[in-house]
Amino acid sequence: MKGGREAIRALSWEQVVEIVALFAQLNPYDRTAVPDSILKIEGDNFDPKTGKQRQLWCLAISAKRYVLFLRDRNGEPELLRKALNNGEDGWSQHGLGHLLNPTDPTSEDRSWIAQAWLGIVRRSLGLATEPLPFADRVALGQITASSPEVLRPLAKLNAGKPYAQQIKPFNFILSCHIAAFGHPSDADPERFHLIAPYETDPRKWLALPWIDQYTGKQYRISTTLATGTRQIARVKSYGDVLEEYEFHEEAKCSDASGAPCDKQTVGLLQRRHVRIEGPPRFIGKESNKLEEVEEGSVSDAGDVYTEYPDARRDEWTTKILPRLRAMPLPELIERSGLSRRALQKVRSGRSPNPKNRAKLERIALEPNAL
Repeated sequence: MKGGREAIRALSWEQVVEIVALFAQLNPYDRTAVPDSILKIEGDNFDPKTGKQRQLWCLAISAKRYVLFLRDRNGEPELLRKALNNGEDGWSQHGLGHLLNPTDPTSEDRSWIAQAWLGIVRRSLGLATEPLPFADRVALGQITASSPEVLRPLAKLNAGKPYAQQIKPFNFILSCHIAAFGHPSDADPERFHLIAPYETDPRKWLALPWIDQYTGKQYRISTTLATGTRQIARVKSYGDVLEEYEFHEEAKCSDASGAPCDKQTVGLLQRRHVRIEGPPRFIGKESNKLEEVEEGSVSDAGDVYTEYPDARRDEWTTKILPRLRAMPLPELIERSGLSRRALQKVRSGRSPNPKNRAKLERIALEPNAL
């Protein structure tokens, strides 16, 4: 651009219309049912009152975290809102949908996410913003007591209470998210998840009996301490979550130089190149909960997927054993200290004991092994 500023060349409206028209020739459907092109210009692009195409703006943090907005004559942003200036809301809830409404947990109204997005947009444009009224509240999610592992640590809370007042299977309970360095000093960060009885009054959330799902120990929580202590866990507030959300790095992409994205990367991104090392690992459909691990509602990835090992494709079979078979036997005897008979059995397919296996793996993986 003028002044040497780098910019991304975008398609004009006319160019997009021409491309859409070209793809109309590839329409494989019955033209009476689908008369237009197989490419669609989304309705968000058109004013719902006048039907005229309008200038849209987009702020995208990652592939699934984005917001669409308009700008008035003064440059002030206005989000696309259902029944106001668009057919649907124009902001993504990805990465925030697991959190309760911070002002009314029983409400399904998600306008608080729109408030957060508007603040992000205004900051990106260098405009003044107001602090969110709920920023200091504990960021909470809602989970279901759907297994004995979840109900077991809550047994003390149920003790002595009438059945009607107890936490029962499939009741809702609350879940909070630990901040960096926020784990209590005696807790295992890999297996620590605080849960509490369901409470609809946000003013009472800090004072609830928070219990570690894995050990059953009870802790207090804080959103202001620098770190966790022996009895107190430092948990994330809505302000903490939204700050991380705003500067979330797109792990699947790299910047213009090819380096992995970080929290400050901006501009046109490109896909990262992936190099596969080691044998494939087969996991079950439970892996669809890995996003819950990323957002913090599940603390340990090991809790959400099951691995199915395949002995025919492990590293020993595909990489180590072929190298051992290719090495001269006298050299292998000298370097390993094992007998000829033992090595012949290994090369024929018999698995050695763990100590000898580790020794042979080191030999096979040395640069001068072959």
